[in-house]
Amino acid sequence: MMRVLGPVLAAHYLAAFTALGMPVFMPRVLAQMAPHAPAWLAGVLYVLPTICTAWTATIWGRLADRYGRRLSLLRAQAGLALGFTLAGFAPNLAWFVVALVIQGTCGGSLAAANAYLATQFGREAPRGSLARALDWTQFSARLAMVSAPALLGLAMGWGAAQGLYRYLALLPLAAFAVTLALPKDRPHAGSAVVARVAPTWRDWSGLLAVQFLFCFAMVVTFPYFVPYAEHLGIAHDATAGLLYSLPHLVYLVALPWWRGSAVSPQRPLLIGLAMFSVACLIQAWTNAAPWIAPARCLYGAGMLLAIGGLNRALGARAGGGNAGHVFGLFDACGKWAGALGGLAAGVLVSRIDLSAPFAAATLAGLAAVAAAAYVFRPPKRPLHVPASDT
Repeated sequence: MMRVLGPVLAAHYLAAFTALGMPVFMPRVLAQMAPHAPAWLAGVLYVLPTICTAWTATIWGRLADRYGRRLSLLRAQAGLALGFTLAGFAPNLAWFVVALVIQGTCGGSLAAANAYLATQFGREAPRGSLARALDWTQFSARLAMVSAPALLGLAMGWGAAQGLYRYLALLPLAAFAVTLALPKDRPHAGSAVVARVAPTWRDWSGLLAVQFLFCFAMVVTFPYFVPYAEHLGIAHDATAGLLYSLPHLVYLVALPWWRGSAVSPQRPLLIGLAMFSVACLIQAWTNAAPWIAPARCLYGAGMLLAIGGLNRALGARAGGGNAGHVFGLFDACGKWAGALGGLAAGVLVSRIDLSAPFAAATLAGLAAVAAAAYVFRPPKRPLHVPASDT
């Protein structure tokens, strides 16, 4: 399956690098394009593509099930290239906003890539192989999250920040070319992965709740981490940036060595969410900088196990011909949580302090533990009724 998985991961990395790199520099782009724009506009434009992706992900998922998952993946890559091209040549702020809307509305490459992989791991594939493939798409996303801001930060010295959008548009076009060479899938064909035990709707809604709470808990800690680190006495931007990236680096280093259970998501999910919650609690509680690096490593280890558990549960759920809809809905849930987390971070910092987002993440993580325990609760045993004598 590496002949399929390798190109899918390469294409996804190119798309993720494009989508995740520039939002960090949104204030600089706005300073050049609209110098008199209010400061809050950068935050709104930061989350705008995410909201558009969340709004349309389930629609694209259903269309992928009907017309083909590879076609949907090509659509996501072409939409990303179009959005970045328009952003790079936008003559004013209004056009730039339209470009961001197109980028988000036509995006969703992670869900599209996962849905396509679900068609390629057939019944003859080892049990749990789809879940392992989903681990690797998360690997490519984390790799882009670590590398894109650093490399694009260096590229900022080449010229205007807006101009980088034009060059980055070439990356999803390259991903489009790679995807064109992949084998087609058959629309309406049953997904290769069939759940061993069909989950109930209550289980599925519970899994979506876990996804929402976990994504909210992660994202709410992102926007103000650098000021939080400075508040603890970490003066150098490079050190603060390294600490910010440390959980993702833990994921990148540990994933090749961790395989997890091929079939059971319960243990890694519960342990991972608990570790993640403890790490957030340490960061909310401590005033000492030496605690931050160990807490960030624990955060990364918990993130690895929690994502692995979610991927195994999701791999079992994506059976039948609805993989596009399943992955689209799952991705939309995470995107809505991320948008809410970004907004909540601003409110918490402005009204409480810089450690408040970590306290909120702790509460959301513990709620995710409870939701996961409910989803994977053991089935009730029927009461034994002795047969009546006749």
